[in-house]
Amino acid sequence: MAIGDRIQNQFTVYRDSYTGVEVERLTEPSHVSHHMYFYNRMSTADGKKLLYCAGQEERQLYLMDMETGEAVQLTEGGGLDDYGGIISSDDKYVYYQQEKVIWRLALSGLKRECVYRIADGWKGDSWTVSDDGCHLAVIETLEESLPEREKGSWDFFAKTCLARPRCRIVYTDLASGTSRTLVEENCWFGHVQIRPGDPDTIMFCHEGPYDLIDARLWLVQSDGSRYRCCREQPDDLILTHEFWLPDGSRLAFVYRETTGEKREEIRMINPDTMEEEIWMRCSPYAHFICDSRGRYMAGDAQGSDVPIHLLDEREKRAEEKTEEVPNDFIYLVDVKERRERKLCYHGTSWSAVHGNPQDSHPHPCFTEDGNDLIFVSDREGRPCIYRVNLRQLQGV
Repeated sequence: MAIGDRIQNQFTVYRDSYTGVEVERLTEPSHVSHHMYFYNRMSTADGKKLLYCAGQEERQLYLMDMETGEAVQLTEGGGLDDYGGIISSDDKYVYYQQEKVIWRLALSGLKRECVYRIADGWKGDSWTVSDDGCHLAVIETLEESLPEREKGSWDFFAKTCLARPRCRIVYTDLASGTSRTLVEENCWFGHVQIRPGDPDTIMFCHEGPYDLIDARLWLVQSDGSRYRCCREQPDDLILTHEFWLPDGSRLAFVYRETTGEKREEIRMINPDTMEEEIWMRCSPYAHFICDSRGRYMAGDAQGSDVPIHLLDEREKRAEEKTEEVPNDFIYLVDVKERRERKLCYHGTSWSAVHGNPQDSHPHPCFTEDGNDLIFVSDREGRPCIYRVNLRQLQGV
């Protein structure tokens, strides 16, 4: 198949047996499907089109009509970053990375142009575009500094952290094409995110297992100044899956204690003052996010309190055989009331066997209009995309 070809997805509806909420499967388990990384803008402003990835041996990006299920193919060929697509804030373009190039694809006509080319000898990892579409931030890793990676395994996670690969953050003005390196050191970087409304502030993490890194949460300015740690992190504390609130006022993250009381909390930090707020207690979310309107948050609970990268396949299979229902639920948080509720059972395996260790992670997210929650699960064999229309909640 080629760019511009169309496929037809068949939607299937079921009612969640634990909560009574209606859930709709948008893709079919004959192949792997997943949406973009959960803090990327992956739907149009009206919530009617969804950017997602589908395929088995060779994955490609598609734009799905969420009303009809028809999807148009946006990419072809190999070397695709299948989690990194972003729909521009004006809904005119899709940014994606393929073969060391970050492309801007016009959704009208499907013509693409190169906006950034990763240097020879470097690997492009996490990247993002500012909400005004004017700036690009890319994490690059020196290829020769990376350890060998085994496909379909979490073994790379600790190995890469311990290898201390040479990483840098490159910041590009998309109008002029000029780039500069903001920070470079022997430390594994990840999850670069430009602050909404303030393209001069960039958040990223020191990536790796919680007990091997120095601290996770970091900020740097677009001129390379004020490279700073947001908070200390003892080696028995997990801080994870940070993101900017939609208005850019604070960064939010999950705080999880691995000893003692084992508190799990949503916390927030003001990037200007570094003041930290304990926002609310929560269930053990692996990931969580806020909708663009600030009405809801959503988190995907992990039934085991063992961190995902330490949960081997034997433990996953043993959990499946127990009669007790694990806490593998999607939770919805009412932001105004600071209260969570079980939305539906995601029932995913958290397994790394589908090709990419991320494939079976639910990664809950919201459409831009705030009406739908999207998540991924391999509960039916292969990872599929599911939708919950939130307007039904008044009747549940």
